[in-house]
Amino acid sequence: MASAARSTLQHRVWRWHFFAGLMVIPFAIILAITGAIYLFQPQFDAAVGARINANAAPLAGETLPADALLASAQAAYPGSSLAKIVVQSSPDDPTIEIDLRGADGPRTFWVDRTTGDVLHSVSTPARFMNSVKRIHGTLLAGDRGSLVVEIMASWFIILIITGIYLWWPRGAAWWRVFVPDFAANGGKRETWRKVHGMCGAWIGGLILAILLSGLPWTQVWGDGFTKAKALAGLKAPGQEWFVTLQSVAPHADHSGHDHSMHTGAELWDQGKGTAEVSVTSAEADGKDLRPLTLDEVFRAARPQQYAPPVEVQPPRGANGVWTVRSMAASRPDRVTVHYDRWSGEEIMRIAFTDHNPVDRFVAQAVAFHEGALFGWLNQLTGAIAALGVILLSLTGAIMWWRRRPKGRIAVPPMPTDKRLAAGVVVLILALGLFLPMAGVTMLIALVVDTLIDLGGRLRRKTD
Repeated sequence: MASAARSTLQHRVWRWHFFAGLMVIPFAIILAITGAIYLFQPQFDAAVGARINANAAPLAGETLPADALLASAQAAYPGSSLAKIVVQSSPDDPTIEIDLRGADGPRTFWVDRTTGDVLHSVSTPARFMNSVKRIHGTLLAGDRGSLVVEIMASWFIILIITGIYLWWPRGAAWWRVFVPDFAANGGKRETWRKVHGMCGAWIGGLILAILLSGLPWTQVWGDGFTKAKALAGLKAPGQEWFVTLQSVAPHADHSGHDHSMHTGAELWDQGKGTAEVSVTSAEADGKDLRPLTLDEVFRAARPQQYAPPVEVQPPRGANGVWTVRSMAASRPDRVTVHYDRWSGEEIMRIAFTDHNPVDRFVAQAVAFHEGALFGWLNQLTGAIAALGVILLSLTGAIMWWRRRPKGRIAVPPMPTDKRLAAGVVVLILALGLFLPMAGVTMLIALVVDTLIDLGGRLRRKTD
């Protein structure tokens, strides 16, 4: 009786694994390829920078002030405003990277630090790695594409779990999970099945870890995670990605700053910064007030020796703050500092240790997802996982194609026994709650599955 129940459960899991696989395979291959490429962004950006730097004048003596370099870039893009400057990682770097916002959208400029000449410029969204990132995160379809990515990632997690259940040997040694018997005669489809199962056994856990570490970027799961942290009282120390800090009013008392209205932000880029940036002077008491210049910000930040790469962002709004942020691959080395736009006084410093333990853990998981947690070995690990996803997808597709009768989808038949054990119901509900987009599509799939089964019954009656 127990054996029959196990056989029914296995058949049902196979059916769901089949449906999920057909849906996920094309998206999994796209996400694996783009993810593998994006792992090597540091090397790619370094190669692009080296090619541009080859046309720069040799560094000799003093370089031009930062304000002059900014003015040169803005002259090449009339009517633009500063979005950010990426400070050169080495004093020997002959160029500086400047991002501007203008009527034709954001644009990145590389400016010669010696001559002030613009050596190269490109639309920021059109940069190769930015395009790869948008495909990986949104399939070039904005928020709707992001939801599709979340659905596919959620179902791939379920595929890994159900695949382990289906592949686990019954009546054989456990180590056959990792080393199946290829000598046993079973035909080409059986050989592909063994390759598929062995691949999942060896790197399924790694793929699962990468998928889970990417969930904080998603819309529904990420938003729920943020709300859950708020309910648990886990707050970030200050606004990091959406700067709303205000500089102290000119000529006012600088002895204290009210941080009560500062809201928290994550240690990972959620890609929503769209506010315009203004660096214009303000007026008060009929007097012209001079805000801090870019050179003065550089002089204030230089002694801090932030871990590169370092981004400098101008004040947002008439009385915003200057922001200097280390974007080091190592999350514990990252720090964000906000400077008063009038006095240059440091008004907030956010180090990695200032964040709550959950955010610190998730930030390290995100670094692992990006291939930045432990250097080139992390990149290699991510590339192996991406190749594993592609191999699982291709072998799964081959198995289906070889089993499929001509002109048929070859859906595994619905088990005769429709009952589900209580443990299975609990597991389905738990997965649906933990992965909400999978839960929603699971309900849709249940309806479709039932309709397919009814259609099959009707066909059998009419035959």
